[in-house]
Amino acid sequence: MPTILLIEDTPIVREPLARLLRDEGFVILTAADGAEAFDQLATHPVDLILLDVLMPHMDGVRFLESLNGHAKHIPVIAVTGVADSTKLARLRELGVRSIVHKVRFTIEMLVNEIHLQLGEAVSR
Repeated sequence: MPTILLIEDTPIVREPLARLLRDEGFVILTAADGAEAFDQLATHPVDLILLDVLMPHMDGVRFLESLNGHAKHIPVIAVTGVADSTKLARLRELGVRSIVHKVRFTIEMLVNEIHLQLGEAVSR
């Protein structure tokens, strides 16, 4: 079972999303911001990161900038409400493989994108 690190500062988003992804068969680790995410990465190997962009303390961009050298090989999917094209382009520059917009996604879409990024065949 792939392990996913879900970095999301809002508990009412983080906890239901973590539960839904666990129901899909993933092992889910959670972090409320980038600093907590680095604590998780220091103690747990992960196969993929789901990253909120707008967070207090260490936002998604700063997290990605700091990730350089730590776990740069881990695929990152940004799950965000950000629509600013400059910020979205910066995410891509920093290695984000996919951007899923919070207002337009379903759990099925997200799970398919996770499988795609993990290189797994989607059997749905």
